[in-house]
Amino acid sequence: MLVAPDAPRLLWADLHGHSNLSDGTGTPDDYYRYARDVAGLHVAALTDHDHWGVPFLDETPALWREIRDAAARFHAPGRFVTLLGFEWTSWLHGHRHVLYFEDDGPLVSSLDEATDDPAELWSALRGRPALTFAHHSAGAPVATNWAFAPDPALEPVTEVASVHGSSEAADAPHPIRAPVAGNFVRDALGRGYRLGFVGSGDSHDGHPGLAQLASPSGGGLAAIFAAEPTREAVLAALRARHCYATNGPRIVLEATLADRPMGSVVPPGSHPLRARVLSPGALERVDVVRGPDVLLSARAAVEDQREASLEEELQDLHPGEFVFVRAVQRDGGAAWSSPFFVDAAAAP
Repeated sequence: MLVAPDAPRLLWADLHGHSNLSDGTGTPDDYYRYARDVAGLHVAALTDHDHWGVPFLDETPALWREIRDAAARFHAPGRFVTLLGFEWTSWLHGHRHVLYFEDDGPLVSSLDEATDDPAELWSALRGRPALTFAHHSAGAPVATNWAFAPDPALEPVTEVASVHGSSEAADAPHPIRAPVAGNFVRDALGRGYRLGFVGSGDSHDGHPGLAQLASPSGGGLAAIFAAEPTREAVLAALRARHCYATNGPRIVLEATLADRPMGSVVPPGSHPLRARVLSPGALERVDVVRGPDVLLSARAAVEDQREASLEEELQDLHPGEFVFVRAVQRDGGAAWSSPFFVDAAAAP
């Protein structure tokens, strides 16, 4: 908990989970009620599979209407934000959940020949207030095909933590099972992709916001710096990459580079990196990741340390580089800031 007159507005979100309309448990109403009343989330999305489970959503319009109606019924701007969504379930190119920031939107099937690769999916969504999120992208149950460069307008962020583990890097806490070489999110950033970070549960047992209760690899949450709990503010924050990921614990993480918020583009040169962490569990360390490597790791000074601050002058940042902060608790709970990206075209 952070109590301060200048504290930013932080919304906790779980943007990925399932009900008994695909391969989970409970009804859509159960899902949203748990997210709001038990997990205490500000934002939630139910993302049942387009074509997985019986019957299939893409063949059963009545089920898609049921999901749409539940999202509309629980949506309470200013208090609790619901997002209409589904999981585009490609076993060739990887899974992505699709979120609409409006009351309605089409169910786009991964088995339709017109929308069976990521580029076609983005084409079908273009012009709508919608976003897509690649998840468990580094490994099992299916890795993301990063040969399709994420659409900068429709996929500005990626899910780095869920019940499947972390897709950030091999040295992250609880790395994903059966990782594919070169397929971690840090590898994708090295390709020049500009992706902010979120976590989300991918819960199948009716625990949105608390998926880690049933998973040895943790869960996932998105922490969103938004002006208010509305669909419009959440969409704007995600598009700006003003967000970060945790694998379940509600770790407060603030970071700036060159006095710009996480997710920003900064000019080349030398700039101060500042970070502050408040954690519910004892901290082990705070890492600074620069490009493919962990640049430095600040270890906790005492055994039960739950707050840490870091300030480091990063020298000679070059165009194409990226930097982010990773905080790790002793129990493996972790938070990842969205990266900062170095670009010669950035305003000084």
